[in-house]
Amino acid sequence: MRRSLLLTLVAAGVALAAAGCGGAAGGTAAPATDTGSATTTSAAASTAPSFDPCAVLPADGLAKLGISGQAKIDPDSGACQWLGTFDVSTHVLPYPLGQRPKKDNPTITQLTVGSHKAELWRSNTAGWCSVEVALGAAQSFDITVVAADSKSMDTACSSVQDLATAAEPKLPTS
Repeated sequence: MRRSLLLTLVAAGVALAAAGCGGAAGGTAAPATDTGSATTTSAAASTAPSFDPCAVLPADGLAKLGISGQAKIDPDSGACQWLGTFDVSTHVLPYPLGQRPKKDNPTITQLTVGSHKAELWRSNTAGWCSVEVALGAAQSFDITVVAADSKSMDTACSSVQDLATAAEPKLPTS
């Protein structure tokens, strides 16, 4: 229940809205040489994504986190949610990469996931990690893994990077 509430709170802070268009590329999530931080500026996007944000995560990647079954859609945020040993969510953000408002003062690391620029967000207090992947000039795609407890934070952070790498070929290119 605590993880579900935390996942809902994390997801509720982000609205579902964005667009992207075709293409795919493979790759792995890898830290970039520089680091940065997000600002609180946002850009609105009002069209639906051209991919299914609930269908980009592989079943075997979710199974490694104790999750099976279909995603449930959070009615407040529109996020796709899977609940299990870890809680996982995906959603399209109406912010370009680097513009998402910071919550929980996370540590942010720049990444490249396949052909996409990305950021790894690691919570310093709330027990979650997310990878935000650039989808273009006005939107990004977020995958969040909520840890069961403080001992499983490293697993949550490595798993979210693995999930982002697996999902990236299904994401539109910018």
